[in-house]
Amino acid sequence: MKVILPCAGYGTRLSKELTNGLPKHLLPVCGQPVLEYTLMQLDAMREVDKVFLVTNNVFYDNFDEYLSTSRFGNKVVLVNNKSTSNENRLGTVGDITRVIEDGRFSDDVMVILADNLYSFNLDEALSTFKSSRLPLVVSYDMGDIEKVRKKLGVLVIGEKGVIDRFEEKPENPESTLASTGIYIFPKETLHRLTEYTRSTKGDLNKLDRMGDFIKWLMNLETVVAHIYNSEKYKWIDIGTEETYREAQRIWAGQTT
Repeated sequence: MKVILPCAGYGTRLSKELTNGLPKHLLPVCGQPVLEYTLMQLDAMREVDKVFLVTNNVFYDNFDEYLSTSRFGNKVVLVNNKSTSNENRLGTVGDITRVIEDGRFSDDVMVILADNLYSFNLDEALSTFKSSRLPLVVSYDMGDIEKVRKKLGVLVIGEKGVIDRFEEKPENPESTLASTGIYIFPKETLHRLTEYTRSTKGDLNKLDRMGDFIKWLMNLETVVAHIYNSEKYKWIDIGTEETYREAQRIWAGQTT
């Protein structure tokens, strides 16, 4: 299995005083970069043989320096998408598609938005994927409508874990099930990413939201979810200074 970590955003919602010139994936939480938590999990998964980390021209050196000293660096291929600003970025879906096409992948692919922190074990979601061999979205039950309203992608699940509806940051959520930004795709469906990317005709709004791709994919394929419960696990999307501070508090509590 190949893993793609799209890390080519510009962190426009975070202040320069907070980031100090670093991409948010390399900001420290409890003494180690946010990205490190994901790499630790991937390193322990025997199915994963290669990780592709996609960044831009601005942050390439930051990631290169980090990987040169990381114990996980030999498992990671660093990819520069050559973007130089928020205006000429390729978008998350665009980055994923390019890596798959350039690598001519013939393996299943896991995609992880690595600016998230989570305490659950990805092996459980991988087991669900192996059983179904269907495109899979990893979901987290926030347990409170207000925690997803206008903030997160929301799933509505039907029988056998099949996703009936997927809405990006809805004003009136139909469930408390959030998309975690973690996806698993069987090799047989990878061509759908190319089809979708071409269909957008360069529309960056569509190329930058994985949720839009999943909604499009649901018209062509059965897509399922694996759900982790907030009563047992922690998950947080680091997108703002507030959520970054919250992640620091939560993870500090888990390690004390």
